[in-house]
This record gives sequence, C-alpha cells and structure tokens, in this order.
Amino acid sequence: MISLKSSIGEANEPSQANSETPAKQGNIFGQTLSAGQTVKTKKVQYIQAKNRKKAYLRLGISFAALVLYAVFFLYDNTAAYLKAPSEIADRQAQIKEYEDIIVPSLQKTKDLHKAAYDQEFEDTIQALETVFPTEIDKLGIVRLFESFATEVAANYPPFEFTSINFSNPQEKDGYRIIPVSTSIHSSLVGFDKFLSLVDRSGYIYSGEGDKRNLIDKKIRLMSISNISVKYRGVDQATGKDQGVDFSVKLNIYSRTPKVSGN
Repeated sequence: MISLKSSIGEANEPSQANSETPAKQGNIFGQTLSAGQTVKTKKVQYIQAKNRKKAYLRLGISFAALVLYAVFFLYDNTAAYLKAPSEIADRQAQIKEYEDIIVPSLQKTKDLHKAAYDQEFEDTIQALETVFPTEIDKLGIVRLFESFATEVAANYPPFEFTSINFSNPQEKDGYRIIPVSTSIHSSLVGFDKFLSLVDRSGYIYSGEGDKRNLIDKKIRLMSISNISVKYRGVDQATGKDQGVDFSVKLNIYSRTPKVSGN
C-alpha cells in the first residue's frame, strides 16, 4: 500500500510540475506584453510632444506673420481709425468756425465789393454820358473849345479859335461822327496843349489797378482826321515867338440813341 501511494505520488509529481509550467509561462508572457505597451505609449507621447512643438512653432510663425502684416499693411489704417474721432471733432470745429465766422465775413466782403462795383458802374455810366453822349450838342462842343482856349491863353498866350465849322453828322453802326473843322492861332505851347486835349479825349479813368481813379475833367471823345500847321517864326524886331496858325479837321463822336421798343 505504501509503495502504491508513493508511486502514485511520484506519478502525480510530474503532472503537478506540468500544471505549474503554464502558469509561469503566462506570467512571463504578461510581463512581455506590458513592456511592449509601455514602449508604444512612450513613442506616442514622443510623437505627440513633437507635433505639439511643431504646432507651437507654426502658431508662432503665423502670429509673427500676422504682426508683420498688421505693421506694414494695417498700421496706417489702424492709426487713421484711432485718430478719426479727434479729426472728426476738428472738422466739426472748423465747419462751425466756417459757418459762424468765415461765411458771414465773406458775405460782408461780397456785399462791400458789390456796393463798390455798383457805385463804380454808376460812375462809369455817368462818365460815359460825358465822353460818349447820345446827343450831338454842337453848343456843348463850342463851349468846350472856348473854355479850353481861355485856360491856355491865360497861361501860354496867345490862343484863339478863328473859326469853328460843323458838317452834317455821319451815321455809323452804333455811333455817329460829327465832322468839325477849326482854325486856331496859338503859341507853340498852346499847340501842344491842343494836341494833348484831343489825345486825352474819351478817357474815363487814369492809372491802373488799385491806383485807377475817375478823371475829374472828362473830355468828349474826338480824333484828328487832318491837320495843317504854319509857323509864323520869331519877330526880328522884338525877338518874340509869333506862334503858329493851324487848321484841324476833327471827328467828334456820339452814340446812336436806342429806339424805344427794340
């Protein structure tokens, strides 16, 4: 009996050893599987860390590019946008100043200029009536010559009209010509004065620009169409200049009166 049990026991020992072997093999396999997962996890973490670095790098580059773009391309617009409120306030102040001060001042200046222009226009119309009247007025022409002769003779004698003759007026387009012929005896200075009288005829203003003024003594418009001069020479006995005799044909002008209703 004893030998049987021992043999049985001996027979069972190998089986127990065999039953323990798979358990040991399972632990070894389990330890190998756990180590592989650890390696794989570390690799994944490494890749993730590397990707995160790349992402941060790209994000930094993108941010830097955005900043550079903003500096070079959007700075002016941004600065203008930030300054806009103050600039709008300045413009509103300027508009208010323009409306309250400048515009009234300009209007006042305009009114003053208009008043001055209207006055000058009125003065010009009145002066035009003197130098270029609508009527022929032969008596006014004779009075002009007589007044001139009296003035010159008083300062540079002699000066006298020996004759004044009027011819028929000639009608032109918009004006008329009154032909006048006259004979005059005068000194040499008086002769120059008469030529100056004709040359100054028709003038309304003297000077230019700001110095332009209405002439006080306005002379009716006229021109010389013909002149002949005879110099008397010097008196041998007295040594006195005997002056000149000259005959002049003048054209004296007037406007054609406007016909009512045209």
